[in-house]
Amino acid sequence: MKFSDFFRMGFINLRRRKVRTILTAAAMAVGVACIVVLISIGIGYNQTYQESISEMGSLTKIDVTPPRETKGKVALLNDKAVSAFKKLKGVEAVTPVVQVVPYLKGGKYIAPIRLYGIDLDTAGDFQITPLKGQLPLKGTKLVPQIILTDDVADSFADPQTWEQIKDMKNKHLIDPMKGNIRLTFDYNTLSGQYVEGEDGRAVPSGNIYRIEVTGITSMQNYTYSTSGFIQLKILEELIEANEDFLPPSNTANDMKNIKTYPLVWIKADDIKNVQSITDVIRKAGFETYSLNDMLESVKKQSKQIQGMLAAIGAVALLVAGIGTANTMMMAINERTKEIGILKVLGTDLGDIVKMFLVESAIIGVIGGTIGLFVSLILQGILPILLKEMEVRSIIPIWLAGGAVIFAVFVAVISALGPAINAMRVSPQVAIRAE
Repeated sequence: MKFSDFFRMGFINLRRRKVRTILTAAAMAVGVACIVVLISIGIGYNQTYQESISEMGSLTKIDVTPPRETKGKVALLNDKAVSAFKKLKGVEAVTPVVQVVPYLKGGKYIAPIRLYGIDLDTAGDFQITPLKGQLPLKGTKLVPQIILTDDVADSFADPQTWEQIKDMKNKHLIDPMKGNIRLTFDYNTLSGQYVEGEDGRAVPSGNIYRIEVTGITSMQNYTYSTSGFIQLKILEELIEANEDFLPPSNTANDMKNIKTYPLVWIKADDIKNVQSITDVIRKAGFETYSLNDMLESVKKQSKQIQGMLAAIGAVALLVAGIGTANTMMMAINERTKEIGILKVLGTDLGDIVKMFLVESAIIGVIGGTIGLFVSLILQGILPILLKEMEVRSIIPIWLAGGAVIFAVFVAVISALGPAINAMRVSPQVAIRAE
């Protein structure tokens, strides 16, 4: 028999017993709908948390810090380590990072900021891109060029009251890109305190620099709140010239003459490579942190939730499979004489098995398709009905297609036993059956 003949006969036989076919398909639809909806809720939970974590920063960024242990052989986070990081597979960009907290002054108003010294050639890789203006292209120690985050303008305050300054329309009065902005590491300098210089004249107690703000960048959901970015080399020169006004380094005394970095940023080319890069760096003795660590923890929880929900849905599908097996058993009992005639006519035993398996597969397709359609309806209804729980259902293509295929698989497996029993029916007994 041709394969198309099996389908034609299957549809004919199922149509003869419409009520039974509809009930069996309905049971299969309920099972499919249960398993699809429950798994989709698990996927929605995972997606929601991934988006929440993504809003906190890049999932492909890795922070590398020196080892906590300072005894014995200690891995140094120096230029040699930075060069080694750049050669790791999956690494897209690397930059050493130096951080200080200077003060900006615009007119009589002051704003403390966190100033990052980085390799600005890698700024774009770490999402530090200008919303307006441009990245610092040059600049010197005397006139540094800086790009500030978009919340710095709102951070200027009156040093007498430390209230943020705004006009009647609630807009900030200082535009860092247009104002005469100065920078210092000594707070006393801002209040006009002077000390006696080498030539006997009064000079400011600390250095004050006129800076050029070349652009404004995003604070990336408070990741870089009230911050600025400057070329690493220039910041190192400023730090060297203002050591007296900066807190002492936490570096161990026996390492104070060795140039190391407190932090290195690494950008992976794909989120899939973050974990492997992190493992290599940790084995080298360094400490690492990335939002992907948090995401991996969420994924483990999500897999557990999805597994539990899938198990609940599988129970419903198992019940549907039992219903399909029962339907096939009843069909065989009712068609015993038909089976005997087919055997007498010389029908291949395998064809008899295929005939019943195709019928069950058709039930699986019908039930799976209806169940998928019900799932899509519930996908839109559940977030409304369970608004307080913030339920989110996501049905990807693989889940939709897999659900129908799985329904067919369950139906065929359920019918396999009855179909084999049909093959074993004796022709003489079958023909005499009423």
